[in-house]
Amino acid sequence: MAAFTPRLLFLLLFLSSTLTGSAASFKDGVKAWSAARYAQAMKILRPLAHLGHAHAQMILGVMYENGQGTKPDAQQAVKWYELAAEQDEIEAKYRLGSLLLVDQNENRRPEAVKWLRSAADEGHRFAQARVGLLCRQGKFMARDDSEAARWLTLAAEQSVTSAQTMMGVLSERGEGVTQDFQAALKWYKLAAEQGDPEAQCNLGVLYQQGRGVSVDYHEAVRWYQTAAEKGSSAAQFNLGLFYQKGVDGGPNFDEAIKWYRKAAEQGQAQAQCNLGLCYQLGWGTEVDLQAALQWYQKAAAQGLIEAQNTLPVVRRQLERSRTGPANRQQTSSLIGPF
Repeated sequence: MAAFTPRLLFLLLFLSSTLTGSAASFKDGVKAWSAARYAQAMKILRPLAHLGHAHAQMILGVMYENGQGTKPDAQQAVKWYELAAEQDEIEAKYRLGSLLLVDQNENRRPEAVKWLRSAADEGHRFAQARVGLLCRQGKFMARDDSEAARWLTLAAEQSVTSAQTMMGVLSERGEGVTQDFQAALKWYKLAAEQGDPEAQCNLGVLYQQGRGVSVDYHEAVRWYQTAAEKGSSAAQFNLGLFYQKGVDGGPNFDEAIKWYRKAAEQGQAQAQCNLGLCYQLGWGTEVDLQAALQWYQKAAAQGLIEAQNTLPVVRRQLERSRTGPANRQQTSSLIGPF
C-alpha cells in the first residue's frame, strides 16, 4: 500500500476536521446572518460555500443579491445560487429562476423557467405561483390557462396571497376553471384577509354586484375603503363612484371628489374622466371648466371614449364662458365600477 506523502496527509486531516466541524460552523453562520451580523456571517459561510456546502452557497447568494455585508452583485448571486441549485437546494432553484427571469441576457430565460419548474415540482409554493403566473401570461412559455390554474391552486392552498388573488380572478372569469363566483369569493376573501389590496377591491365588487353572495353595500364600501387606503387606484375610483352615486344613502360629493382625485393622480383614466365631470358640473367643488378640460384630456389620451366624446363639449363651454355663463347641462354619464 502506497504511503501518504506529508502534504497529502495534511490535506486529508484538514478536510476531515473541516467537514466534522462544518455543521456547527454553518449553524453559527446562520445565527450571525439571522441577527444581521453580516460580516461575521460572510466570514463563516464563505469557506463552507467554497467547500461545496449547498445551504451555505444559497445563503451567500441571498447576501449578494440583497447587499448584506457586501455590495449588491447579481452575478455573484447567480453564481452561488447555481452551485446550490445543482445540488438540489430547492430555495436556490427558486431564487436562481427568479433572478434569471430579469437577467439582461434574454437567452437565459429558458434556464429560468427550468429552475422555477424544478422548484415548483418539489413543492416550493412561491415557485408554483410564479410558474402559474407565467403560464397565465404566456411569458417564456405557451399560454395555458388550465395549467396556470393547476399551479396557482397548489400555491393558493399554501396561502400564497398573489396566487389566491389570481385564482379569484380565474374563477370569476371562468378561465382555466369553471366559472364559479362562490369560489372567486372564497379566494378573494383569503387574499383580502392577508392584506392584498387587489383582492380587497375585487371582493368589494362582488359584494356590490351580488356575485356569489347577497348584495351588501356596507361590505362593499368596507373593502373598497380598506384597499383605497392602501393605494389601490381601482378601489379609490370605485369608492368615489359609490359616494357620488349615493348608492347607500345620499350623495357625498366631497368624499367622491377626494377619492377620484387620489385615483386620477395615479393615472386611473376612469377617475380622471369622472373628476373632470365634477369640475364641469360643480359637484363637490366650484365649476372649473379649465380643470375639467385638463382631466378629460388626460383620460382621453389614454383612449377613454367617454372623455374623448366630452372634450368638444367642454371646449365649446369654455368659449361661451368668455362672453356669458357656462352651459352646465350634463354632458357625460358616470362610468361604472372598475
